[in-house]
Amino acid sequence: MSKFANIATRVTSYVQGMDSALGSIKWLSGYRENERTGEWVLPKNATPRLRAMDCVGPAKGDKPKALYLAVRKSVAEAKSTHAKYDGFTMVQIIDEVDAAAYKLKLCDGNTGKKRTPAQVKRVTAFSNAKIAAGRDLGKYMGNLRRDLNTAQGTHPVKVEKQKTASGTDSSTGNVADHETESGTAPEAKGSAVPHAIQHPTLIELVNRLAQLSEVQQKTLADHVVVKGMLKALTAIK
Repeated sequence: MSKFANIATRVTSYVQGMDSALGSIKWLSGYRENERTGEWVLPKNATPRLRAMDCVGPAKGDKPKALYLAVRKSVAEAKSTHAKYDGFTMVQIIDEVDAAAYKLKLCDGNTGKKRTPAQVKRVTAFSNAKIAAGRDLGKYMGNLRRDLNTAQGTHPVKVEKQKTASGTDSSTGNVADHETESGTAPEAKGSAVPHAIQHPTLIELVNRLAQLSEVQQKTLADHVVVKGMLKALTAIK
């Protein structure tokens, strides 16, 4: 069993659902659960079991660390319940399929200008699916980094991007794990702000709330300030 098995299990729990997502982030951040009350407590001098920096892919030419690979694999496997990437799961299309060999198979061995329109269409569909899987994995890894930063009170990890020969942003030749973290835009694109909300401060508040992940929303909802604000709203006549 990998020495990172417990961490991988918690990452899987975080990715797969809300019920245990917050608890998993707390555990990964060094908290301990009180078995009697169910509350999470941060012991004095506790250290995170997983940090956002552990979830960043290696720079081009560097060897990935074992912990990063374990987390990345856990995230990909947690999201591999459906074969939505041109018939493949995320794990298969990212890590298991030999892309060059499979493209050649799709073309019945034809290369270059010898390919028929139907063969080109099949190759394009596979390529697009592989790119989509990489972007999705990058998004999930970004969400994990963001929620670890939130729980640990640390600043977001800046993920450097480099231009590859194909023009995609990556430091490993793959967009996976290097996409910009979601929720960093100044305003949530496409979020619906009711027409009745007119004050700019309140509009900004709604937009910022729309950017939060599910774990961040749950953490914020339990905060005494938010509960106090809701209580104050009910008192306004």
